[in-house]
Parts: sequence; structure tokens; C-alpha cells
Amino acid sequence: MGLDMYLTGEKYFFVYPSDQARIPREDGFEARSHTLRLGYWRKHPNLHGFIVNTYADGEDHCQSIHLDESQIEEIIAAITAETLPYTEGFFFGTSDGTEKDEDLKIFTAALAWLRAPEQGVFKSIHYQASW
Repeated sequence: MGLDMYLTGEKYFFVYPSDQARIPREDGFEARSHTLRLGYWRKHPNLHGFIVNTYADGEDHCQSIHLDESQIEEIIAAITAETLPYTEGFFFGTSDGTEKDEDLKIFTAALAWLRAPEQGVFKSIHYQASW
């Protein structure tokens, strides 16, 4: 039990009938989307608190929180400036201050993935936690 945190990327495929061959297939069926794990944290409540308070109006119900490019840039800036707020919660554990490099690596890679153009694909990023 504890705070598990996920950053996921979703690739939604859209093509016109003339491009049907471009639609990925799995198990003999057309795939509508693919979900990618862009990042995972175990008990990093300060990052969790920043995302929930900034992008979900402080409402923490383990809901999926959509993050756009500018929001990811804001997260990167807060990590870089070391301004993630101290956050605590039942079974949350504590952020130990050693996460900065890994956090920056994850969010920088996620932002690059989101910005990389891909024909016939719409991309989105979501954060979600469970506890």
C-alpha cells in the first residue's frame, strides 16, 4: 500500500479510408490507440502534490489528470527550481530529495515524445496516482 504514480502517453490513431493500411493491428483487429508508460514513481508525494494542486484544483481522487505541453514545461520548471511543495498523506511516504534528476529525465523525454510529429496520430499525456 502506498502512493504509486504513473505518467502515461496515449497515441490515438486516425486515418482516412485511403490510408487504412496505416492503422496498426493487434490480434487481428484495428487498434484505436496505444498506451505507453512514460514514467513511474513510488512515494514521491511532493511531485504528486504539485500536480494535483496545480492541475486538479487540489482534488485528489486518483483521477486521470491531462497534462498539455505548457503544463509539462511548468512541472519541469518547478522541479528545476526545486519548488515542489512539501506534501503528505496517508501511506504517501516522503520525497527524499534525490528524485530531481530522474524527474527531469522523465518529463523531458515525455515532452519530446509529445512534440514529435507522427502522421495519423494524436498524442496526449496523463498523470494518475493510486494509493
